Amino acid sequence: MSLRRMCITWTRGWRQAIICASLGLLLFAVVHLIAPFGHREVEYVIRPSWQSPQHMLEAEGIEKAAQGNSMHSDLAIKPEEAADTKTESKNEETGSLGSKERNEILQRRIQDTCNTLNISLPINAYMLSHMHFDHKRKLIYCYVPKVACTSWKRVWMKMIGKVPPEKDLSTIGRYTVHTSVPNMGSQRAKADEMFATYKKFLFVRHPFDRVLSAFKDKLESYDKTSIYDFHKEIGARIQKKYRGEDTNTDGHNTTFSEFIRFISELGHGTFEQRNEHWLSVHEICNPCAVKYDFVGKYEHLKEDANYVLEWMGVTDLVSSFPASDRPFFARRYDPKYFSQLSHSDKMAFFTKYLADFVAFDYDFV
Repeated sequence: MSLRRMCITWTRGWRQAIICASLGLLLFAVVHLIAPFGHREVEYVIRPSWQSPQHMLEAEGIEKAAQGNSMHSDLAIKPEEAADTKTESKNEETGSLGSKERNEILQRRIQDTCNTLNISLPINAYMLSHMHFDHKRKLIYCYVPKVACTSWKRVWMKMIGKVPPEKDLSTIGRYTVHTSVPNMGSQRAKADEMFATYKKFLFVRHPFDRVLSAFKDKLESYDKTSIYDFHKEIGARIQKKYRGEDTNTDGHNTTFSEFIRFISELGHGTFEQRNEHWLSVHEICNPCAVKYDFVGKYEHLKEDANYVLEWMGVTDLVSSFPASDRPFFARRYDPKYFSQLSHSDKMAFFTKYLADFVAFDYDFV
């Protein structure tokens, strides 16, 4: 090889080495210095504010891990405990905001959900029958069963003069409460005008907590004040459906898993499956068609309800929101109930109540 060719080869080699070294340093900087910050930024942007069904698999993974750590059972995290911690953390975040600020955020979320899921339901007579009105103050309240509606109806009775101002709300019987407050079913001709000019509000609750409360109230216990026999009319039907038509039953031992399967079936549903105590909020109050000014949450009931009393200007009649006379403490992580449900049961329920989960910003698990 000539001296000239050797010099050219040597020069090219050094150039290649320099280029490779430069690329190596650049790659190191990207991976170890820039990427971690970029990853956190991207993760924040794409993280959804509602939880997808995929978290079901994560919950199951936690349960298996807990079972695998039986030697350290005192330290093992149970699925319901992990979920409770997650919910408490989220409640702390939203709890730091006031009722007004939470409502503003929720209003935007409801609108986005209605647009994204393309929800378009007509305002029918059934929905109007769940809306109480006050012509004097130009107010409309859409009640959702199992979301403090009895307490709100007692407040409404005092607002519209059904009971004297000095009346103790806790002494008003439940039957009187649920049969004495007029609804917008009698105002159909004026409904559009009222929706446009009256202030409107409703209260919502986590779908699982709400239906669990309904189950404990109507099917697990016995409500002697109800004129409708839930055990005979619904409990017995559920048992015959899943245990066989020849089942001889009075409907008093329906399981929670049978109940969830029954109300989560696809399609419009039967009269029993569409009972108001577990029908979705969207099918009762239709927040995609009716633009509510305030949407409160059962999880912040005391604060939100007292805020609404001031917002309505009725604190001279009702100084603070009345407590329930028959509370049913319902937590979806209660192993007595939640553990009865199979993965398919939970997924069917989530699908059925999808709009409520997403619009009102509730985690699936």
